[in-house]
Amino acid sequence: MRIRLSHVTTGVLVVAAMVLMSGRIWAIFYPLGPSKDEWKLKYDVEVHDSDGDKLTIVFTLADEGRLKPIASINLVAFSEPDKLGGRTYDVKAPIELKPTKDGRRAGQAQMRKQFVDRAKIRILTLMVDGKRQTAGAAYFDIPIAKYMKTAPAAASSAAASPPAPPPIAAPSASKVTR
Repeated sequence: MRIRLSHVTTGVLVVAAMVLMSGRIWAIFYPLGPSKDEWKLKYDVEVHDSDGDKLTIVFTLADEGRLKPIASINLVAFSEPDKLGGRTYDVKAPIELKPTKDGRRAGQAQMRKQFVDRAKIRILTLMVDGKRQTAGAAYFDIPIAKYMKTAPAAASSAAASPPAPPPIAAPSASKVTR
């Protein structure tokens, strides 16, 4: 038996199928709220100068805490919002963790220095507290800027800026008697 559908009906069915399937195709991420114990993650972040205008970010993970198992870890920096509020990735580099001799796992990624204020390590997980997240992947962000060494940056910026002029002394008060 053959079923014939009009062109309009076929078009409506195709559009309906695309709309229903699109929810499964789009990646939906939601942020994890602040936690006083940072979700019991135990990690270390180091930022090192590399060649020229690049930084190397080394991420060491000792314990996945309440986010176990972690799906992925990326170094990301988003662009400034456009007119409509949309953003794109200025930096998106995976951090692949490898076992270290002390039982932890470590990985690294590089980025240009100009993105350091917006850069973060983004940890994605499908499980929180052992429960599968049905609304999408949860993420936890670790800002890179707070791991920058402030003393060398301050010294280099002081060397780059011209010295401040000496303070101008106020004229001495003179006593005038008439």
